[in-house]
Amino acid sequence: MRLDLTELLHEVGKQVEYDINEPPLVDEDVECTQPIQGKATFTNTGGLLLIRGNARTAVALPCSRCALYYEQPVAFPIEEQFEIHRVSGPRGPQAITLLEEDQSPIAGKLFEGYVLDLTEMLRQYILLAEPTQPLPPLDAGGRCAHCHRTPEEVLQEATGETETDEAPINPAFAKLGELLDKNKPT
Repeated sequence: MRLDLTELLHEVGKQVEYDINEPPLVDEDVECTQPIQGKATFTNTGGLLLIRGNARTAVALPCSRCALYYEQPVAFPIEEQFEIHRVSGPRGPQAITLLEEDQSPIAGKLFEGYVLDLTEMLRQYILLAEPTQPLPPLDAGGRCAHCHRTPEEVLQEATGETETDEAPINPAFAKLGELLDKNKPT
């Protein structure tokens, strides 16, 4: 969704509240499974455009234990500020420009003139709010609420080991364990 902020930017002190009700966002970085909902307040302070609010949705993420996708609720605060520059022409009215802080080639452009790309801003916030190591919650029996296995069962399946008295070996350290076994003094 694109929001035209022309009127807001030309009136210092103006405040506008916007209800966020966006369809689920799906691209190469984010896959929302529910609509994005929330509220945001846009305020023109004269020198800054302030955007404050909250939003929530749910995203599809691969479980860090079993790699199966599950639905993870995500809620996040929205807090942005953009500098407003007013430039007077010799005979014309003031021109207003907004300065974006992040000029990263990875991040999408938020403004095109006085129009805010709300979808891009929400996409960036969702990426920041997603857990770095997604894990579905465990039920009362210590099993994954998604795949219904214990973390130990998933690890044993990943390493190909069966139930033993030894502690399970993390797959990342399996090769190191083999080297240690080979070099063990007899």
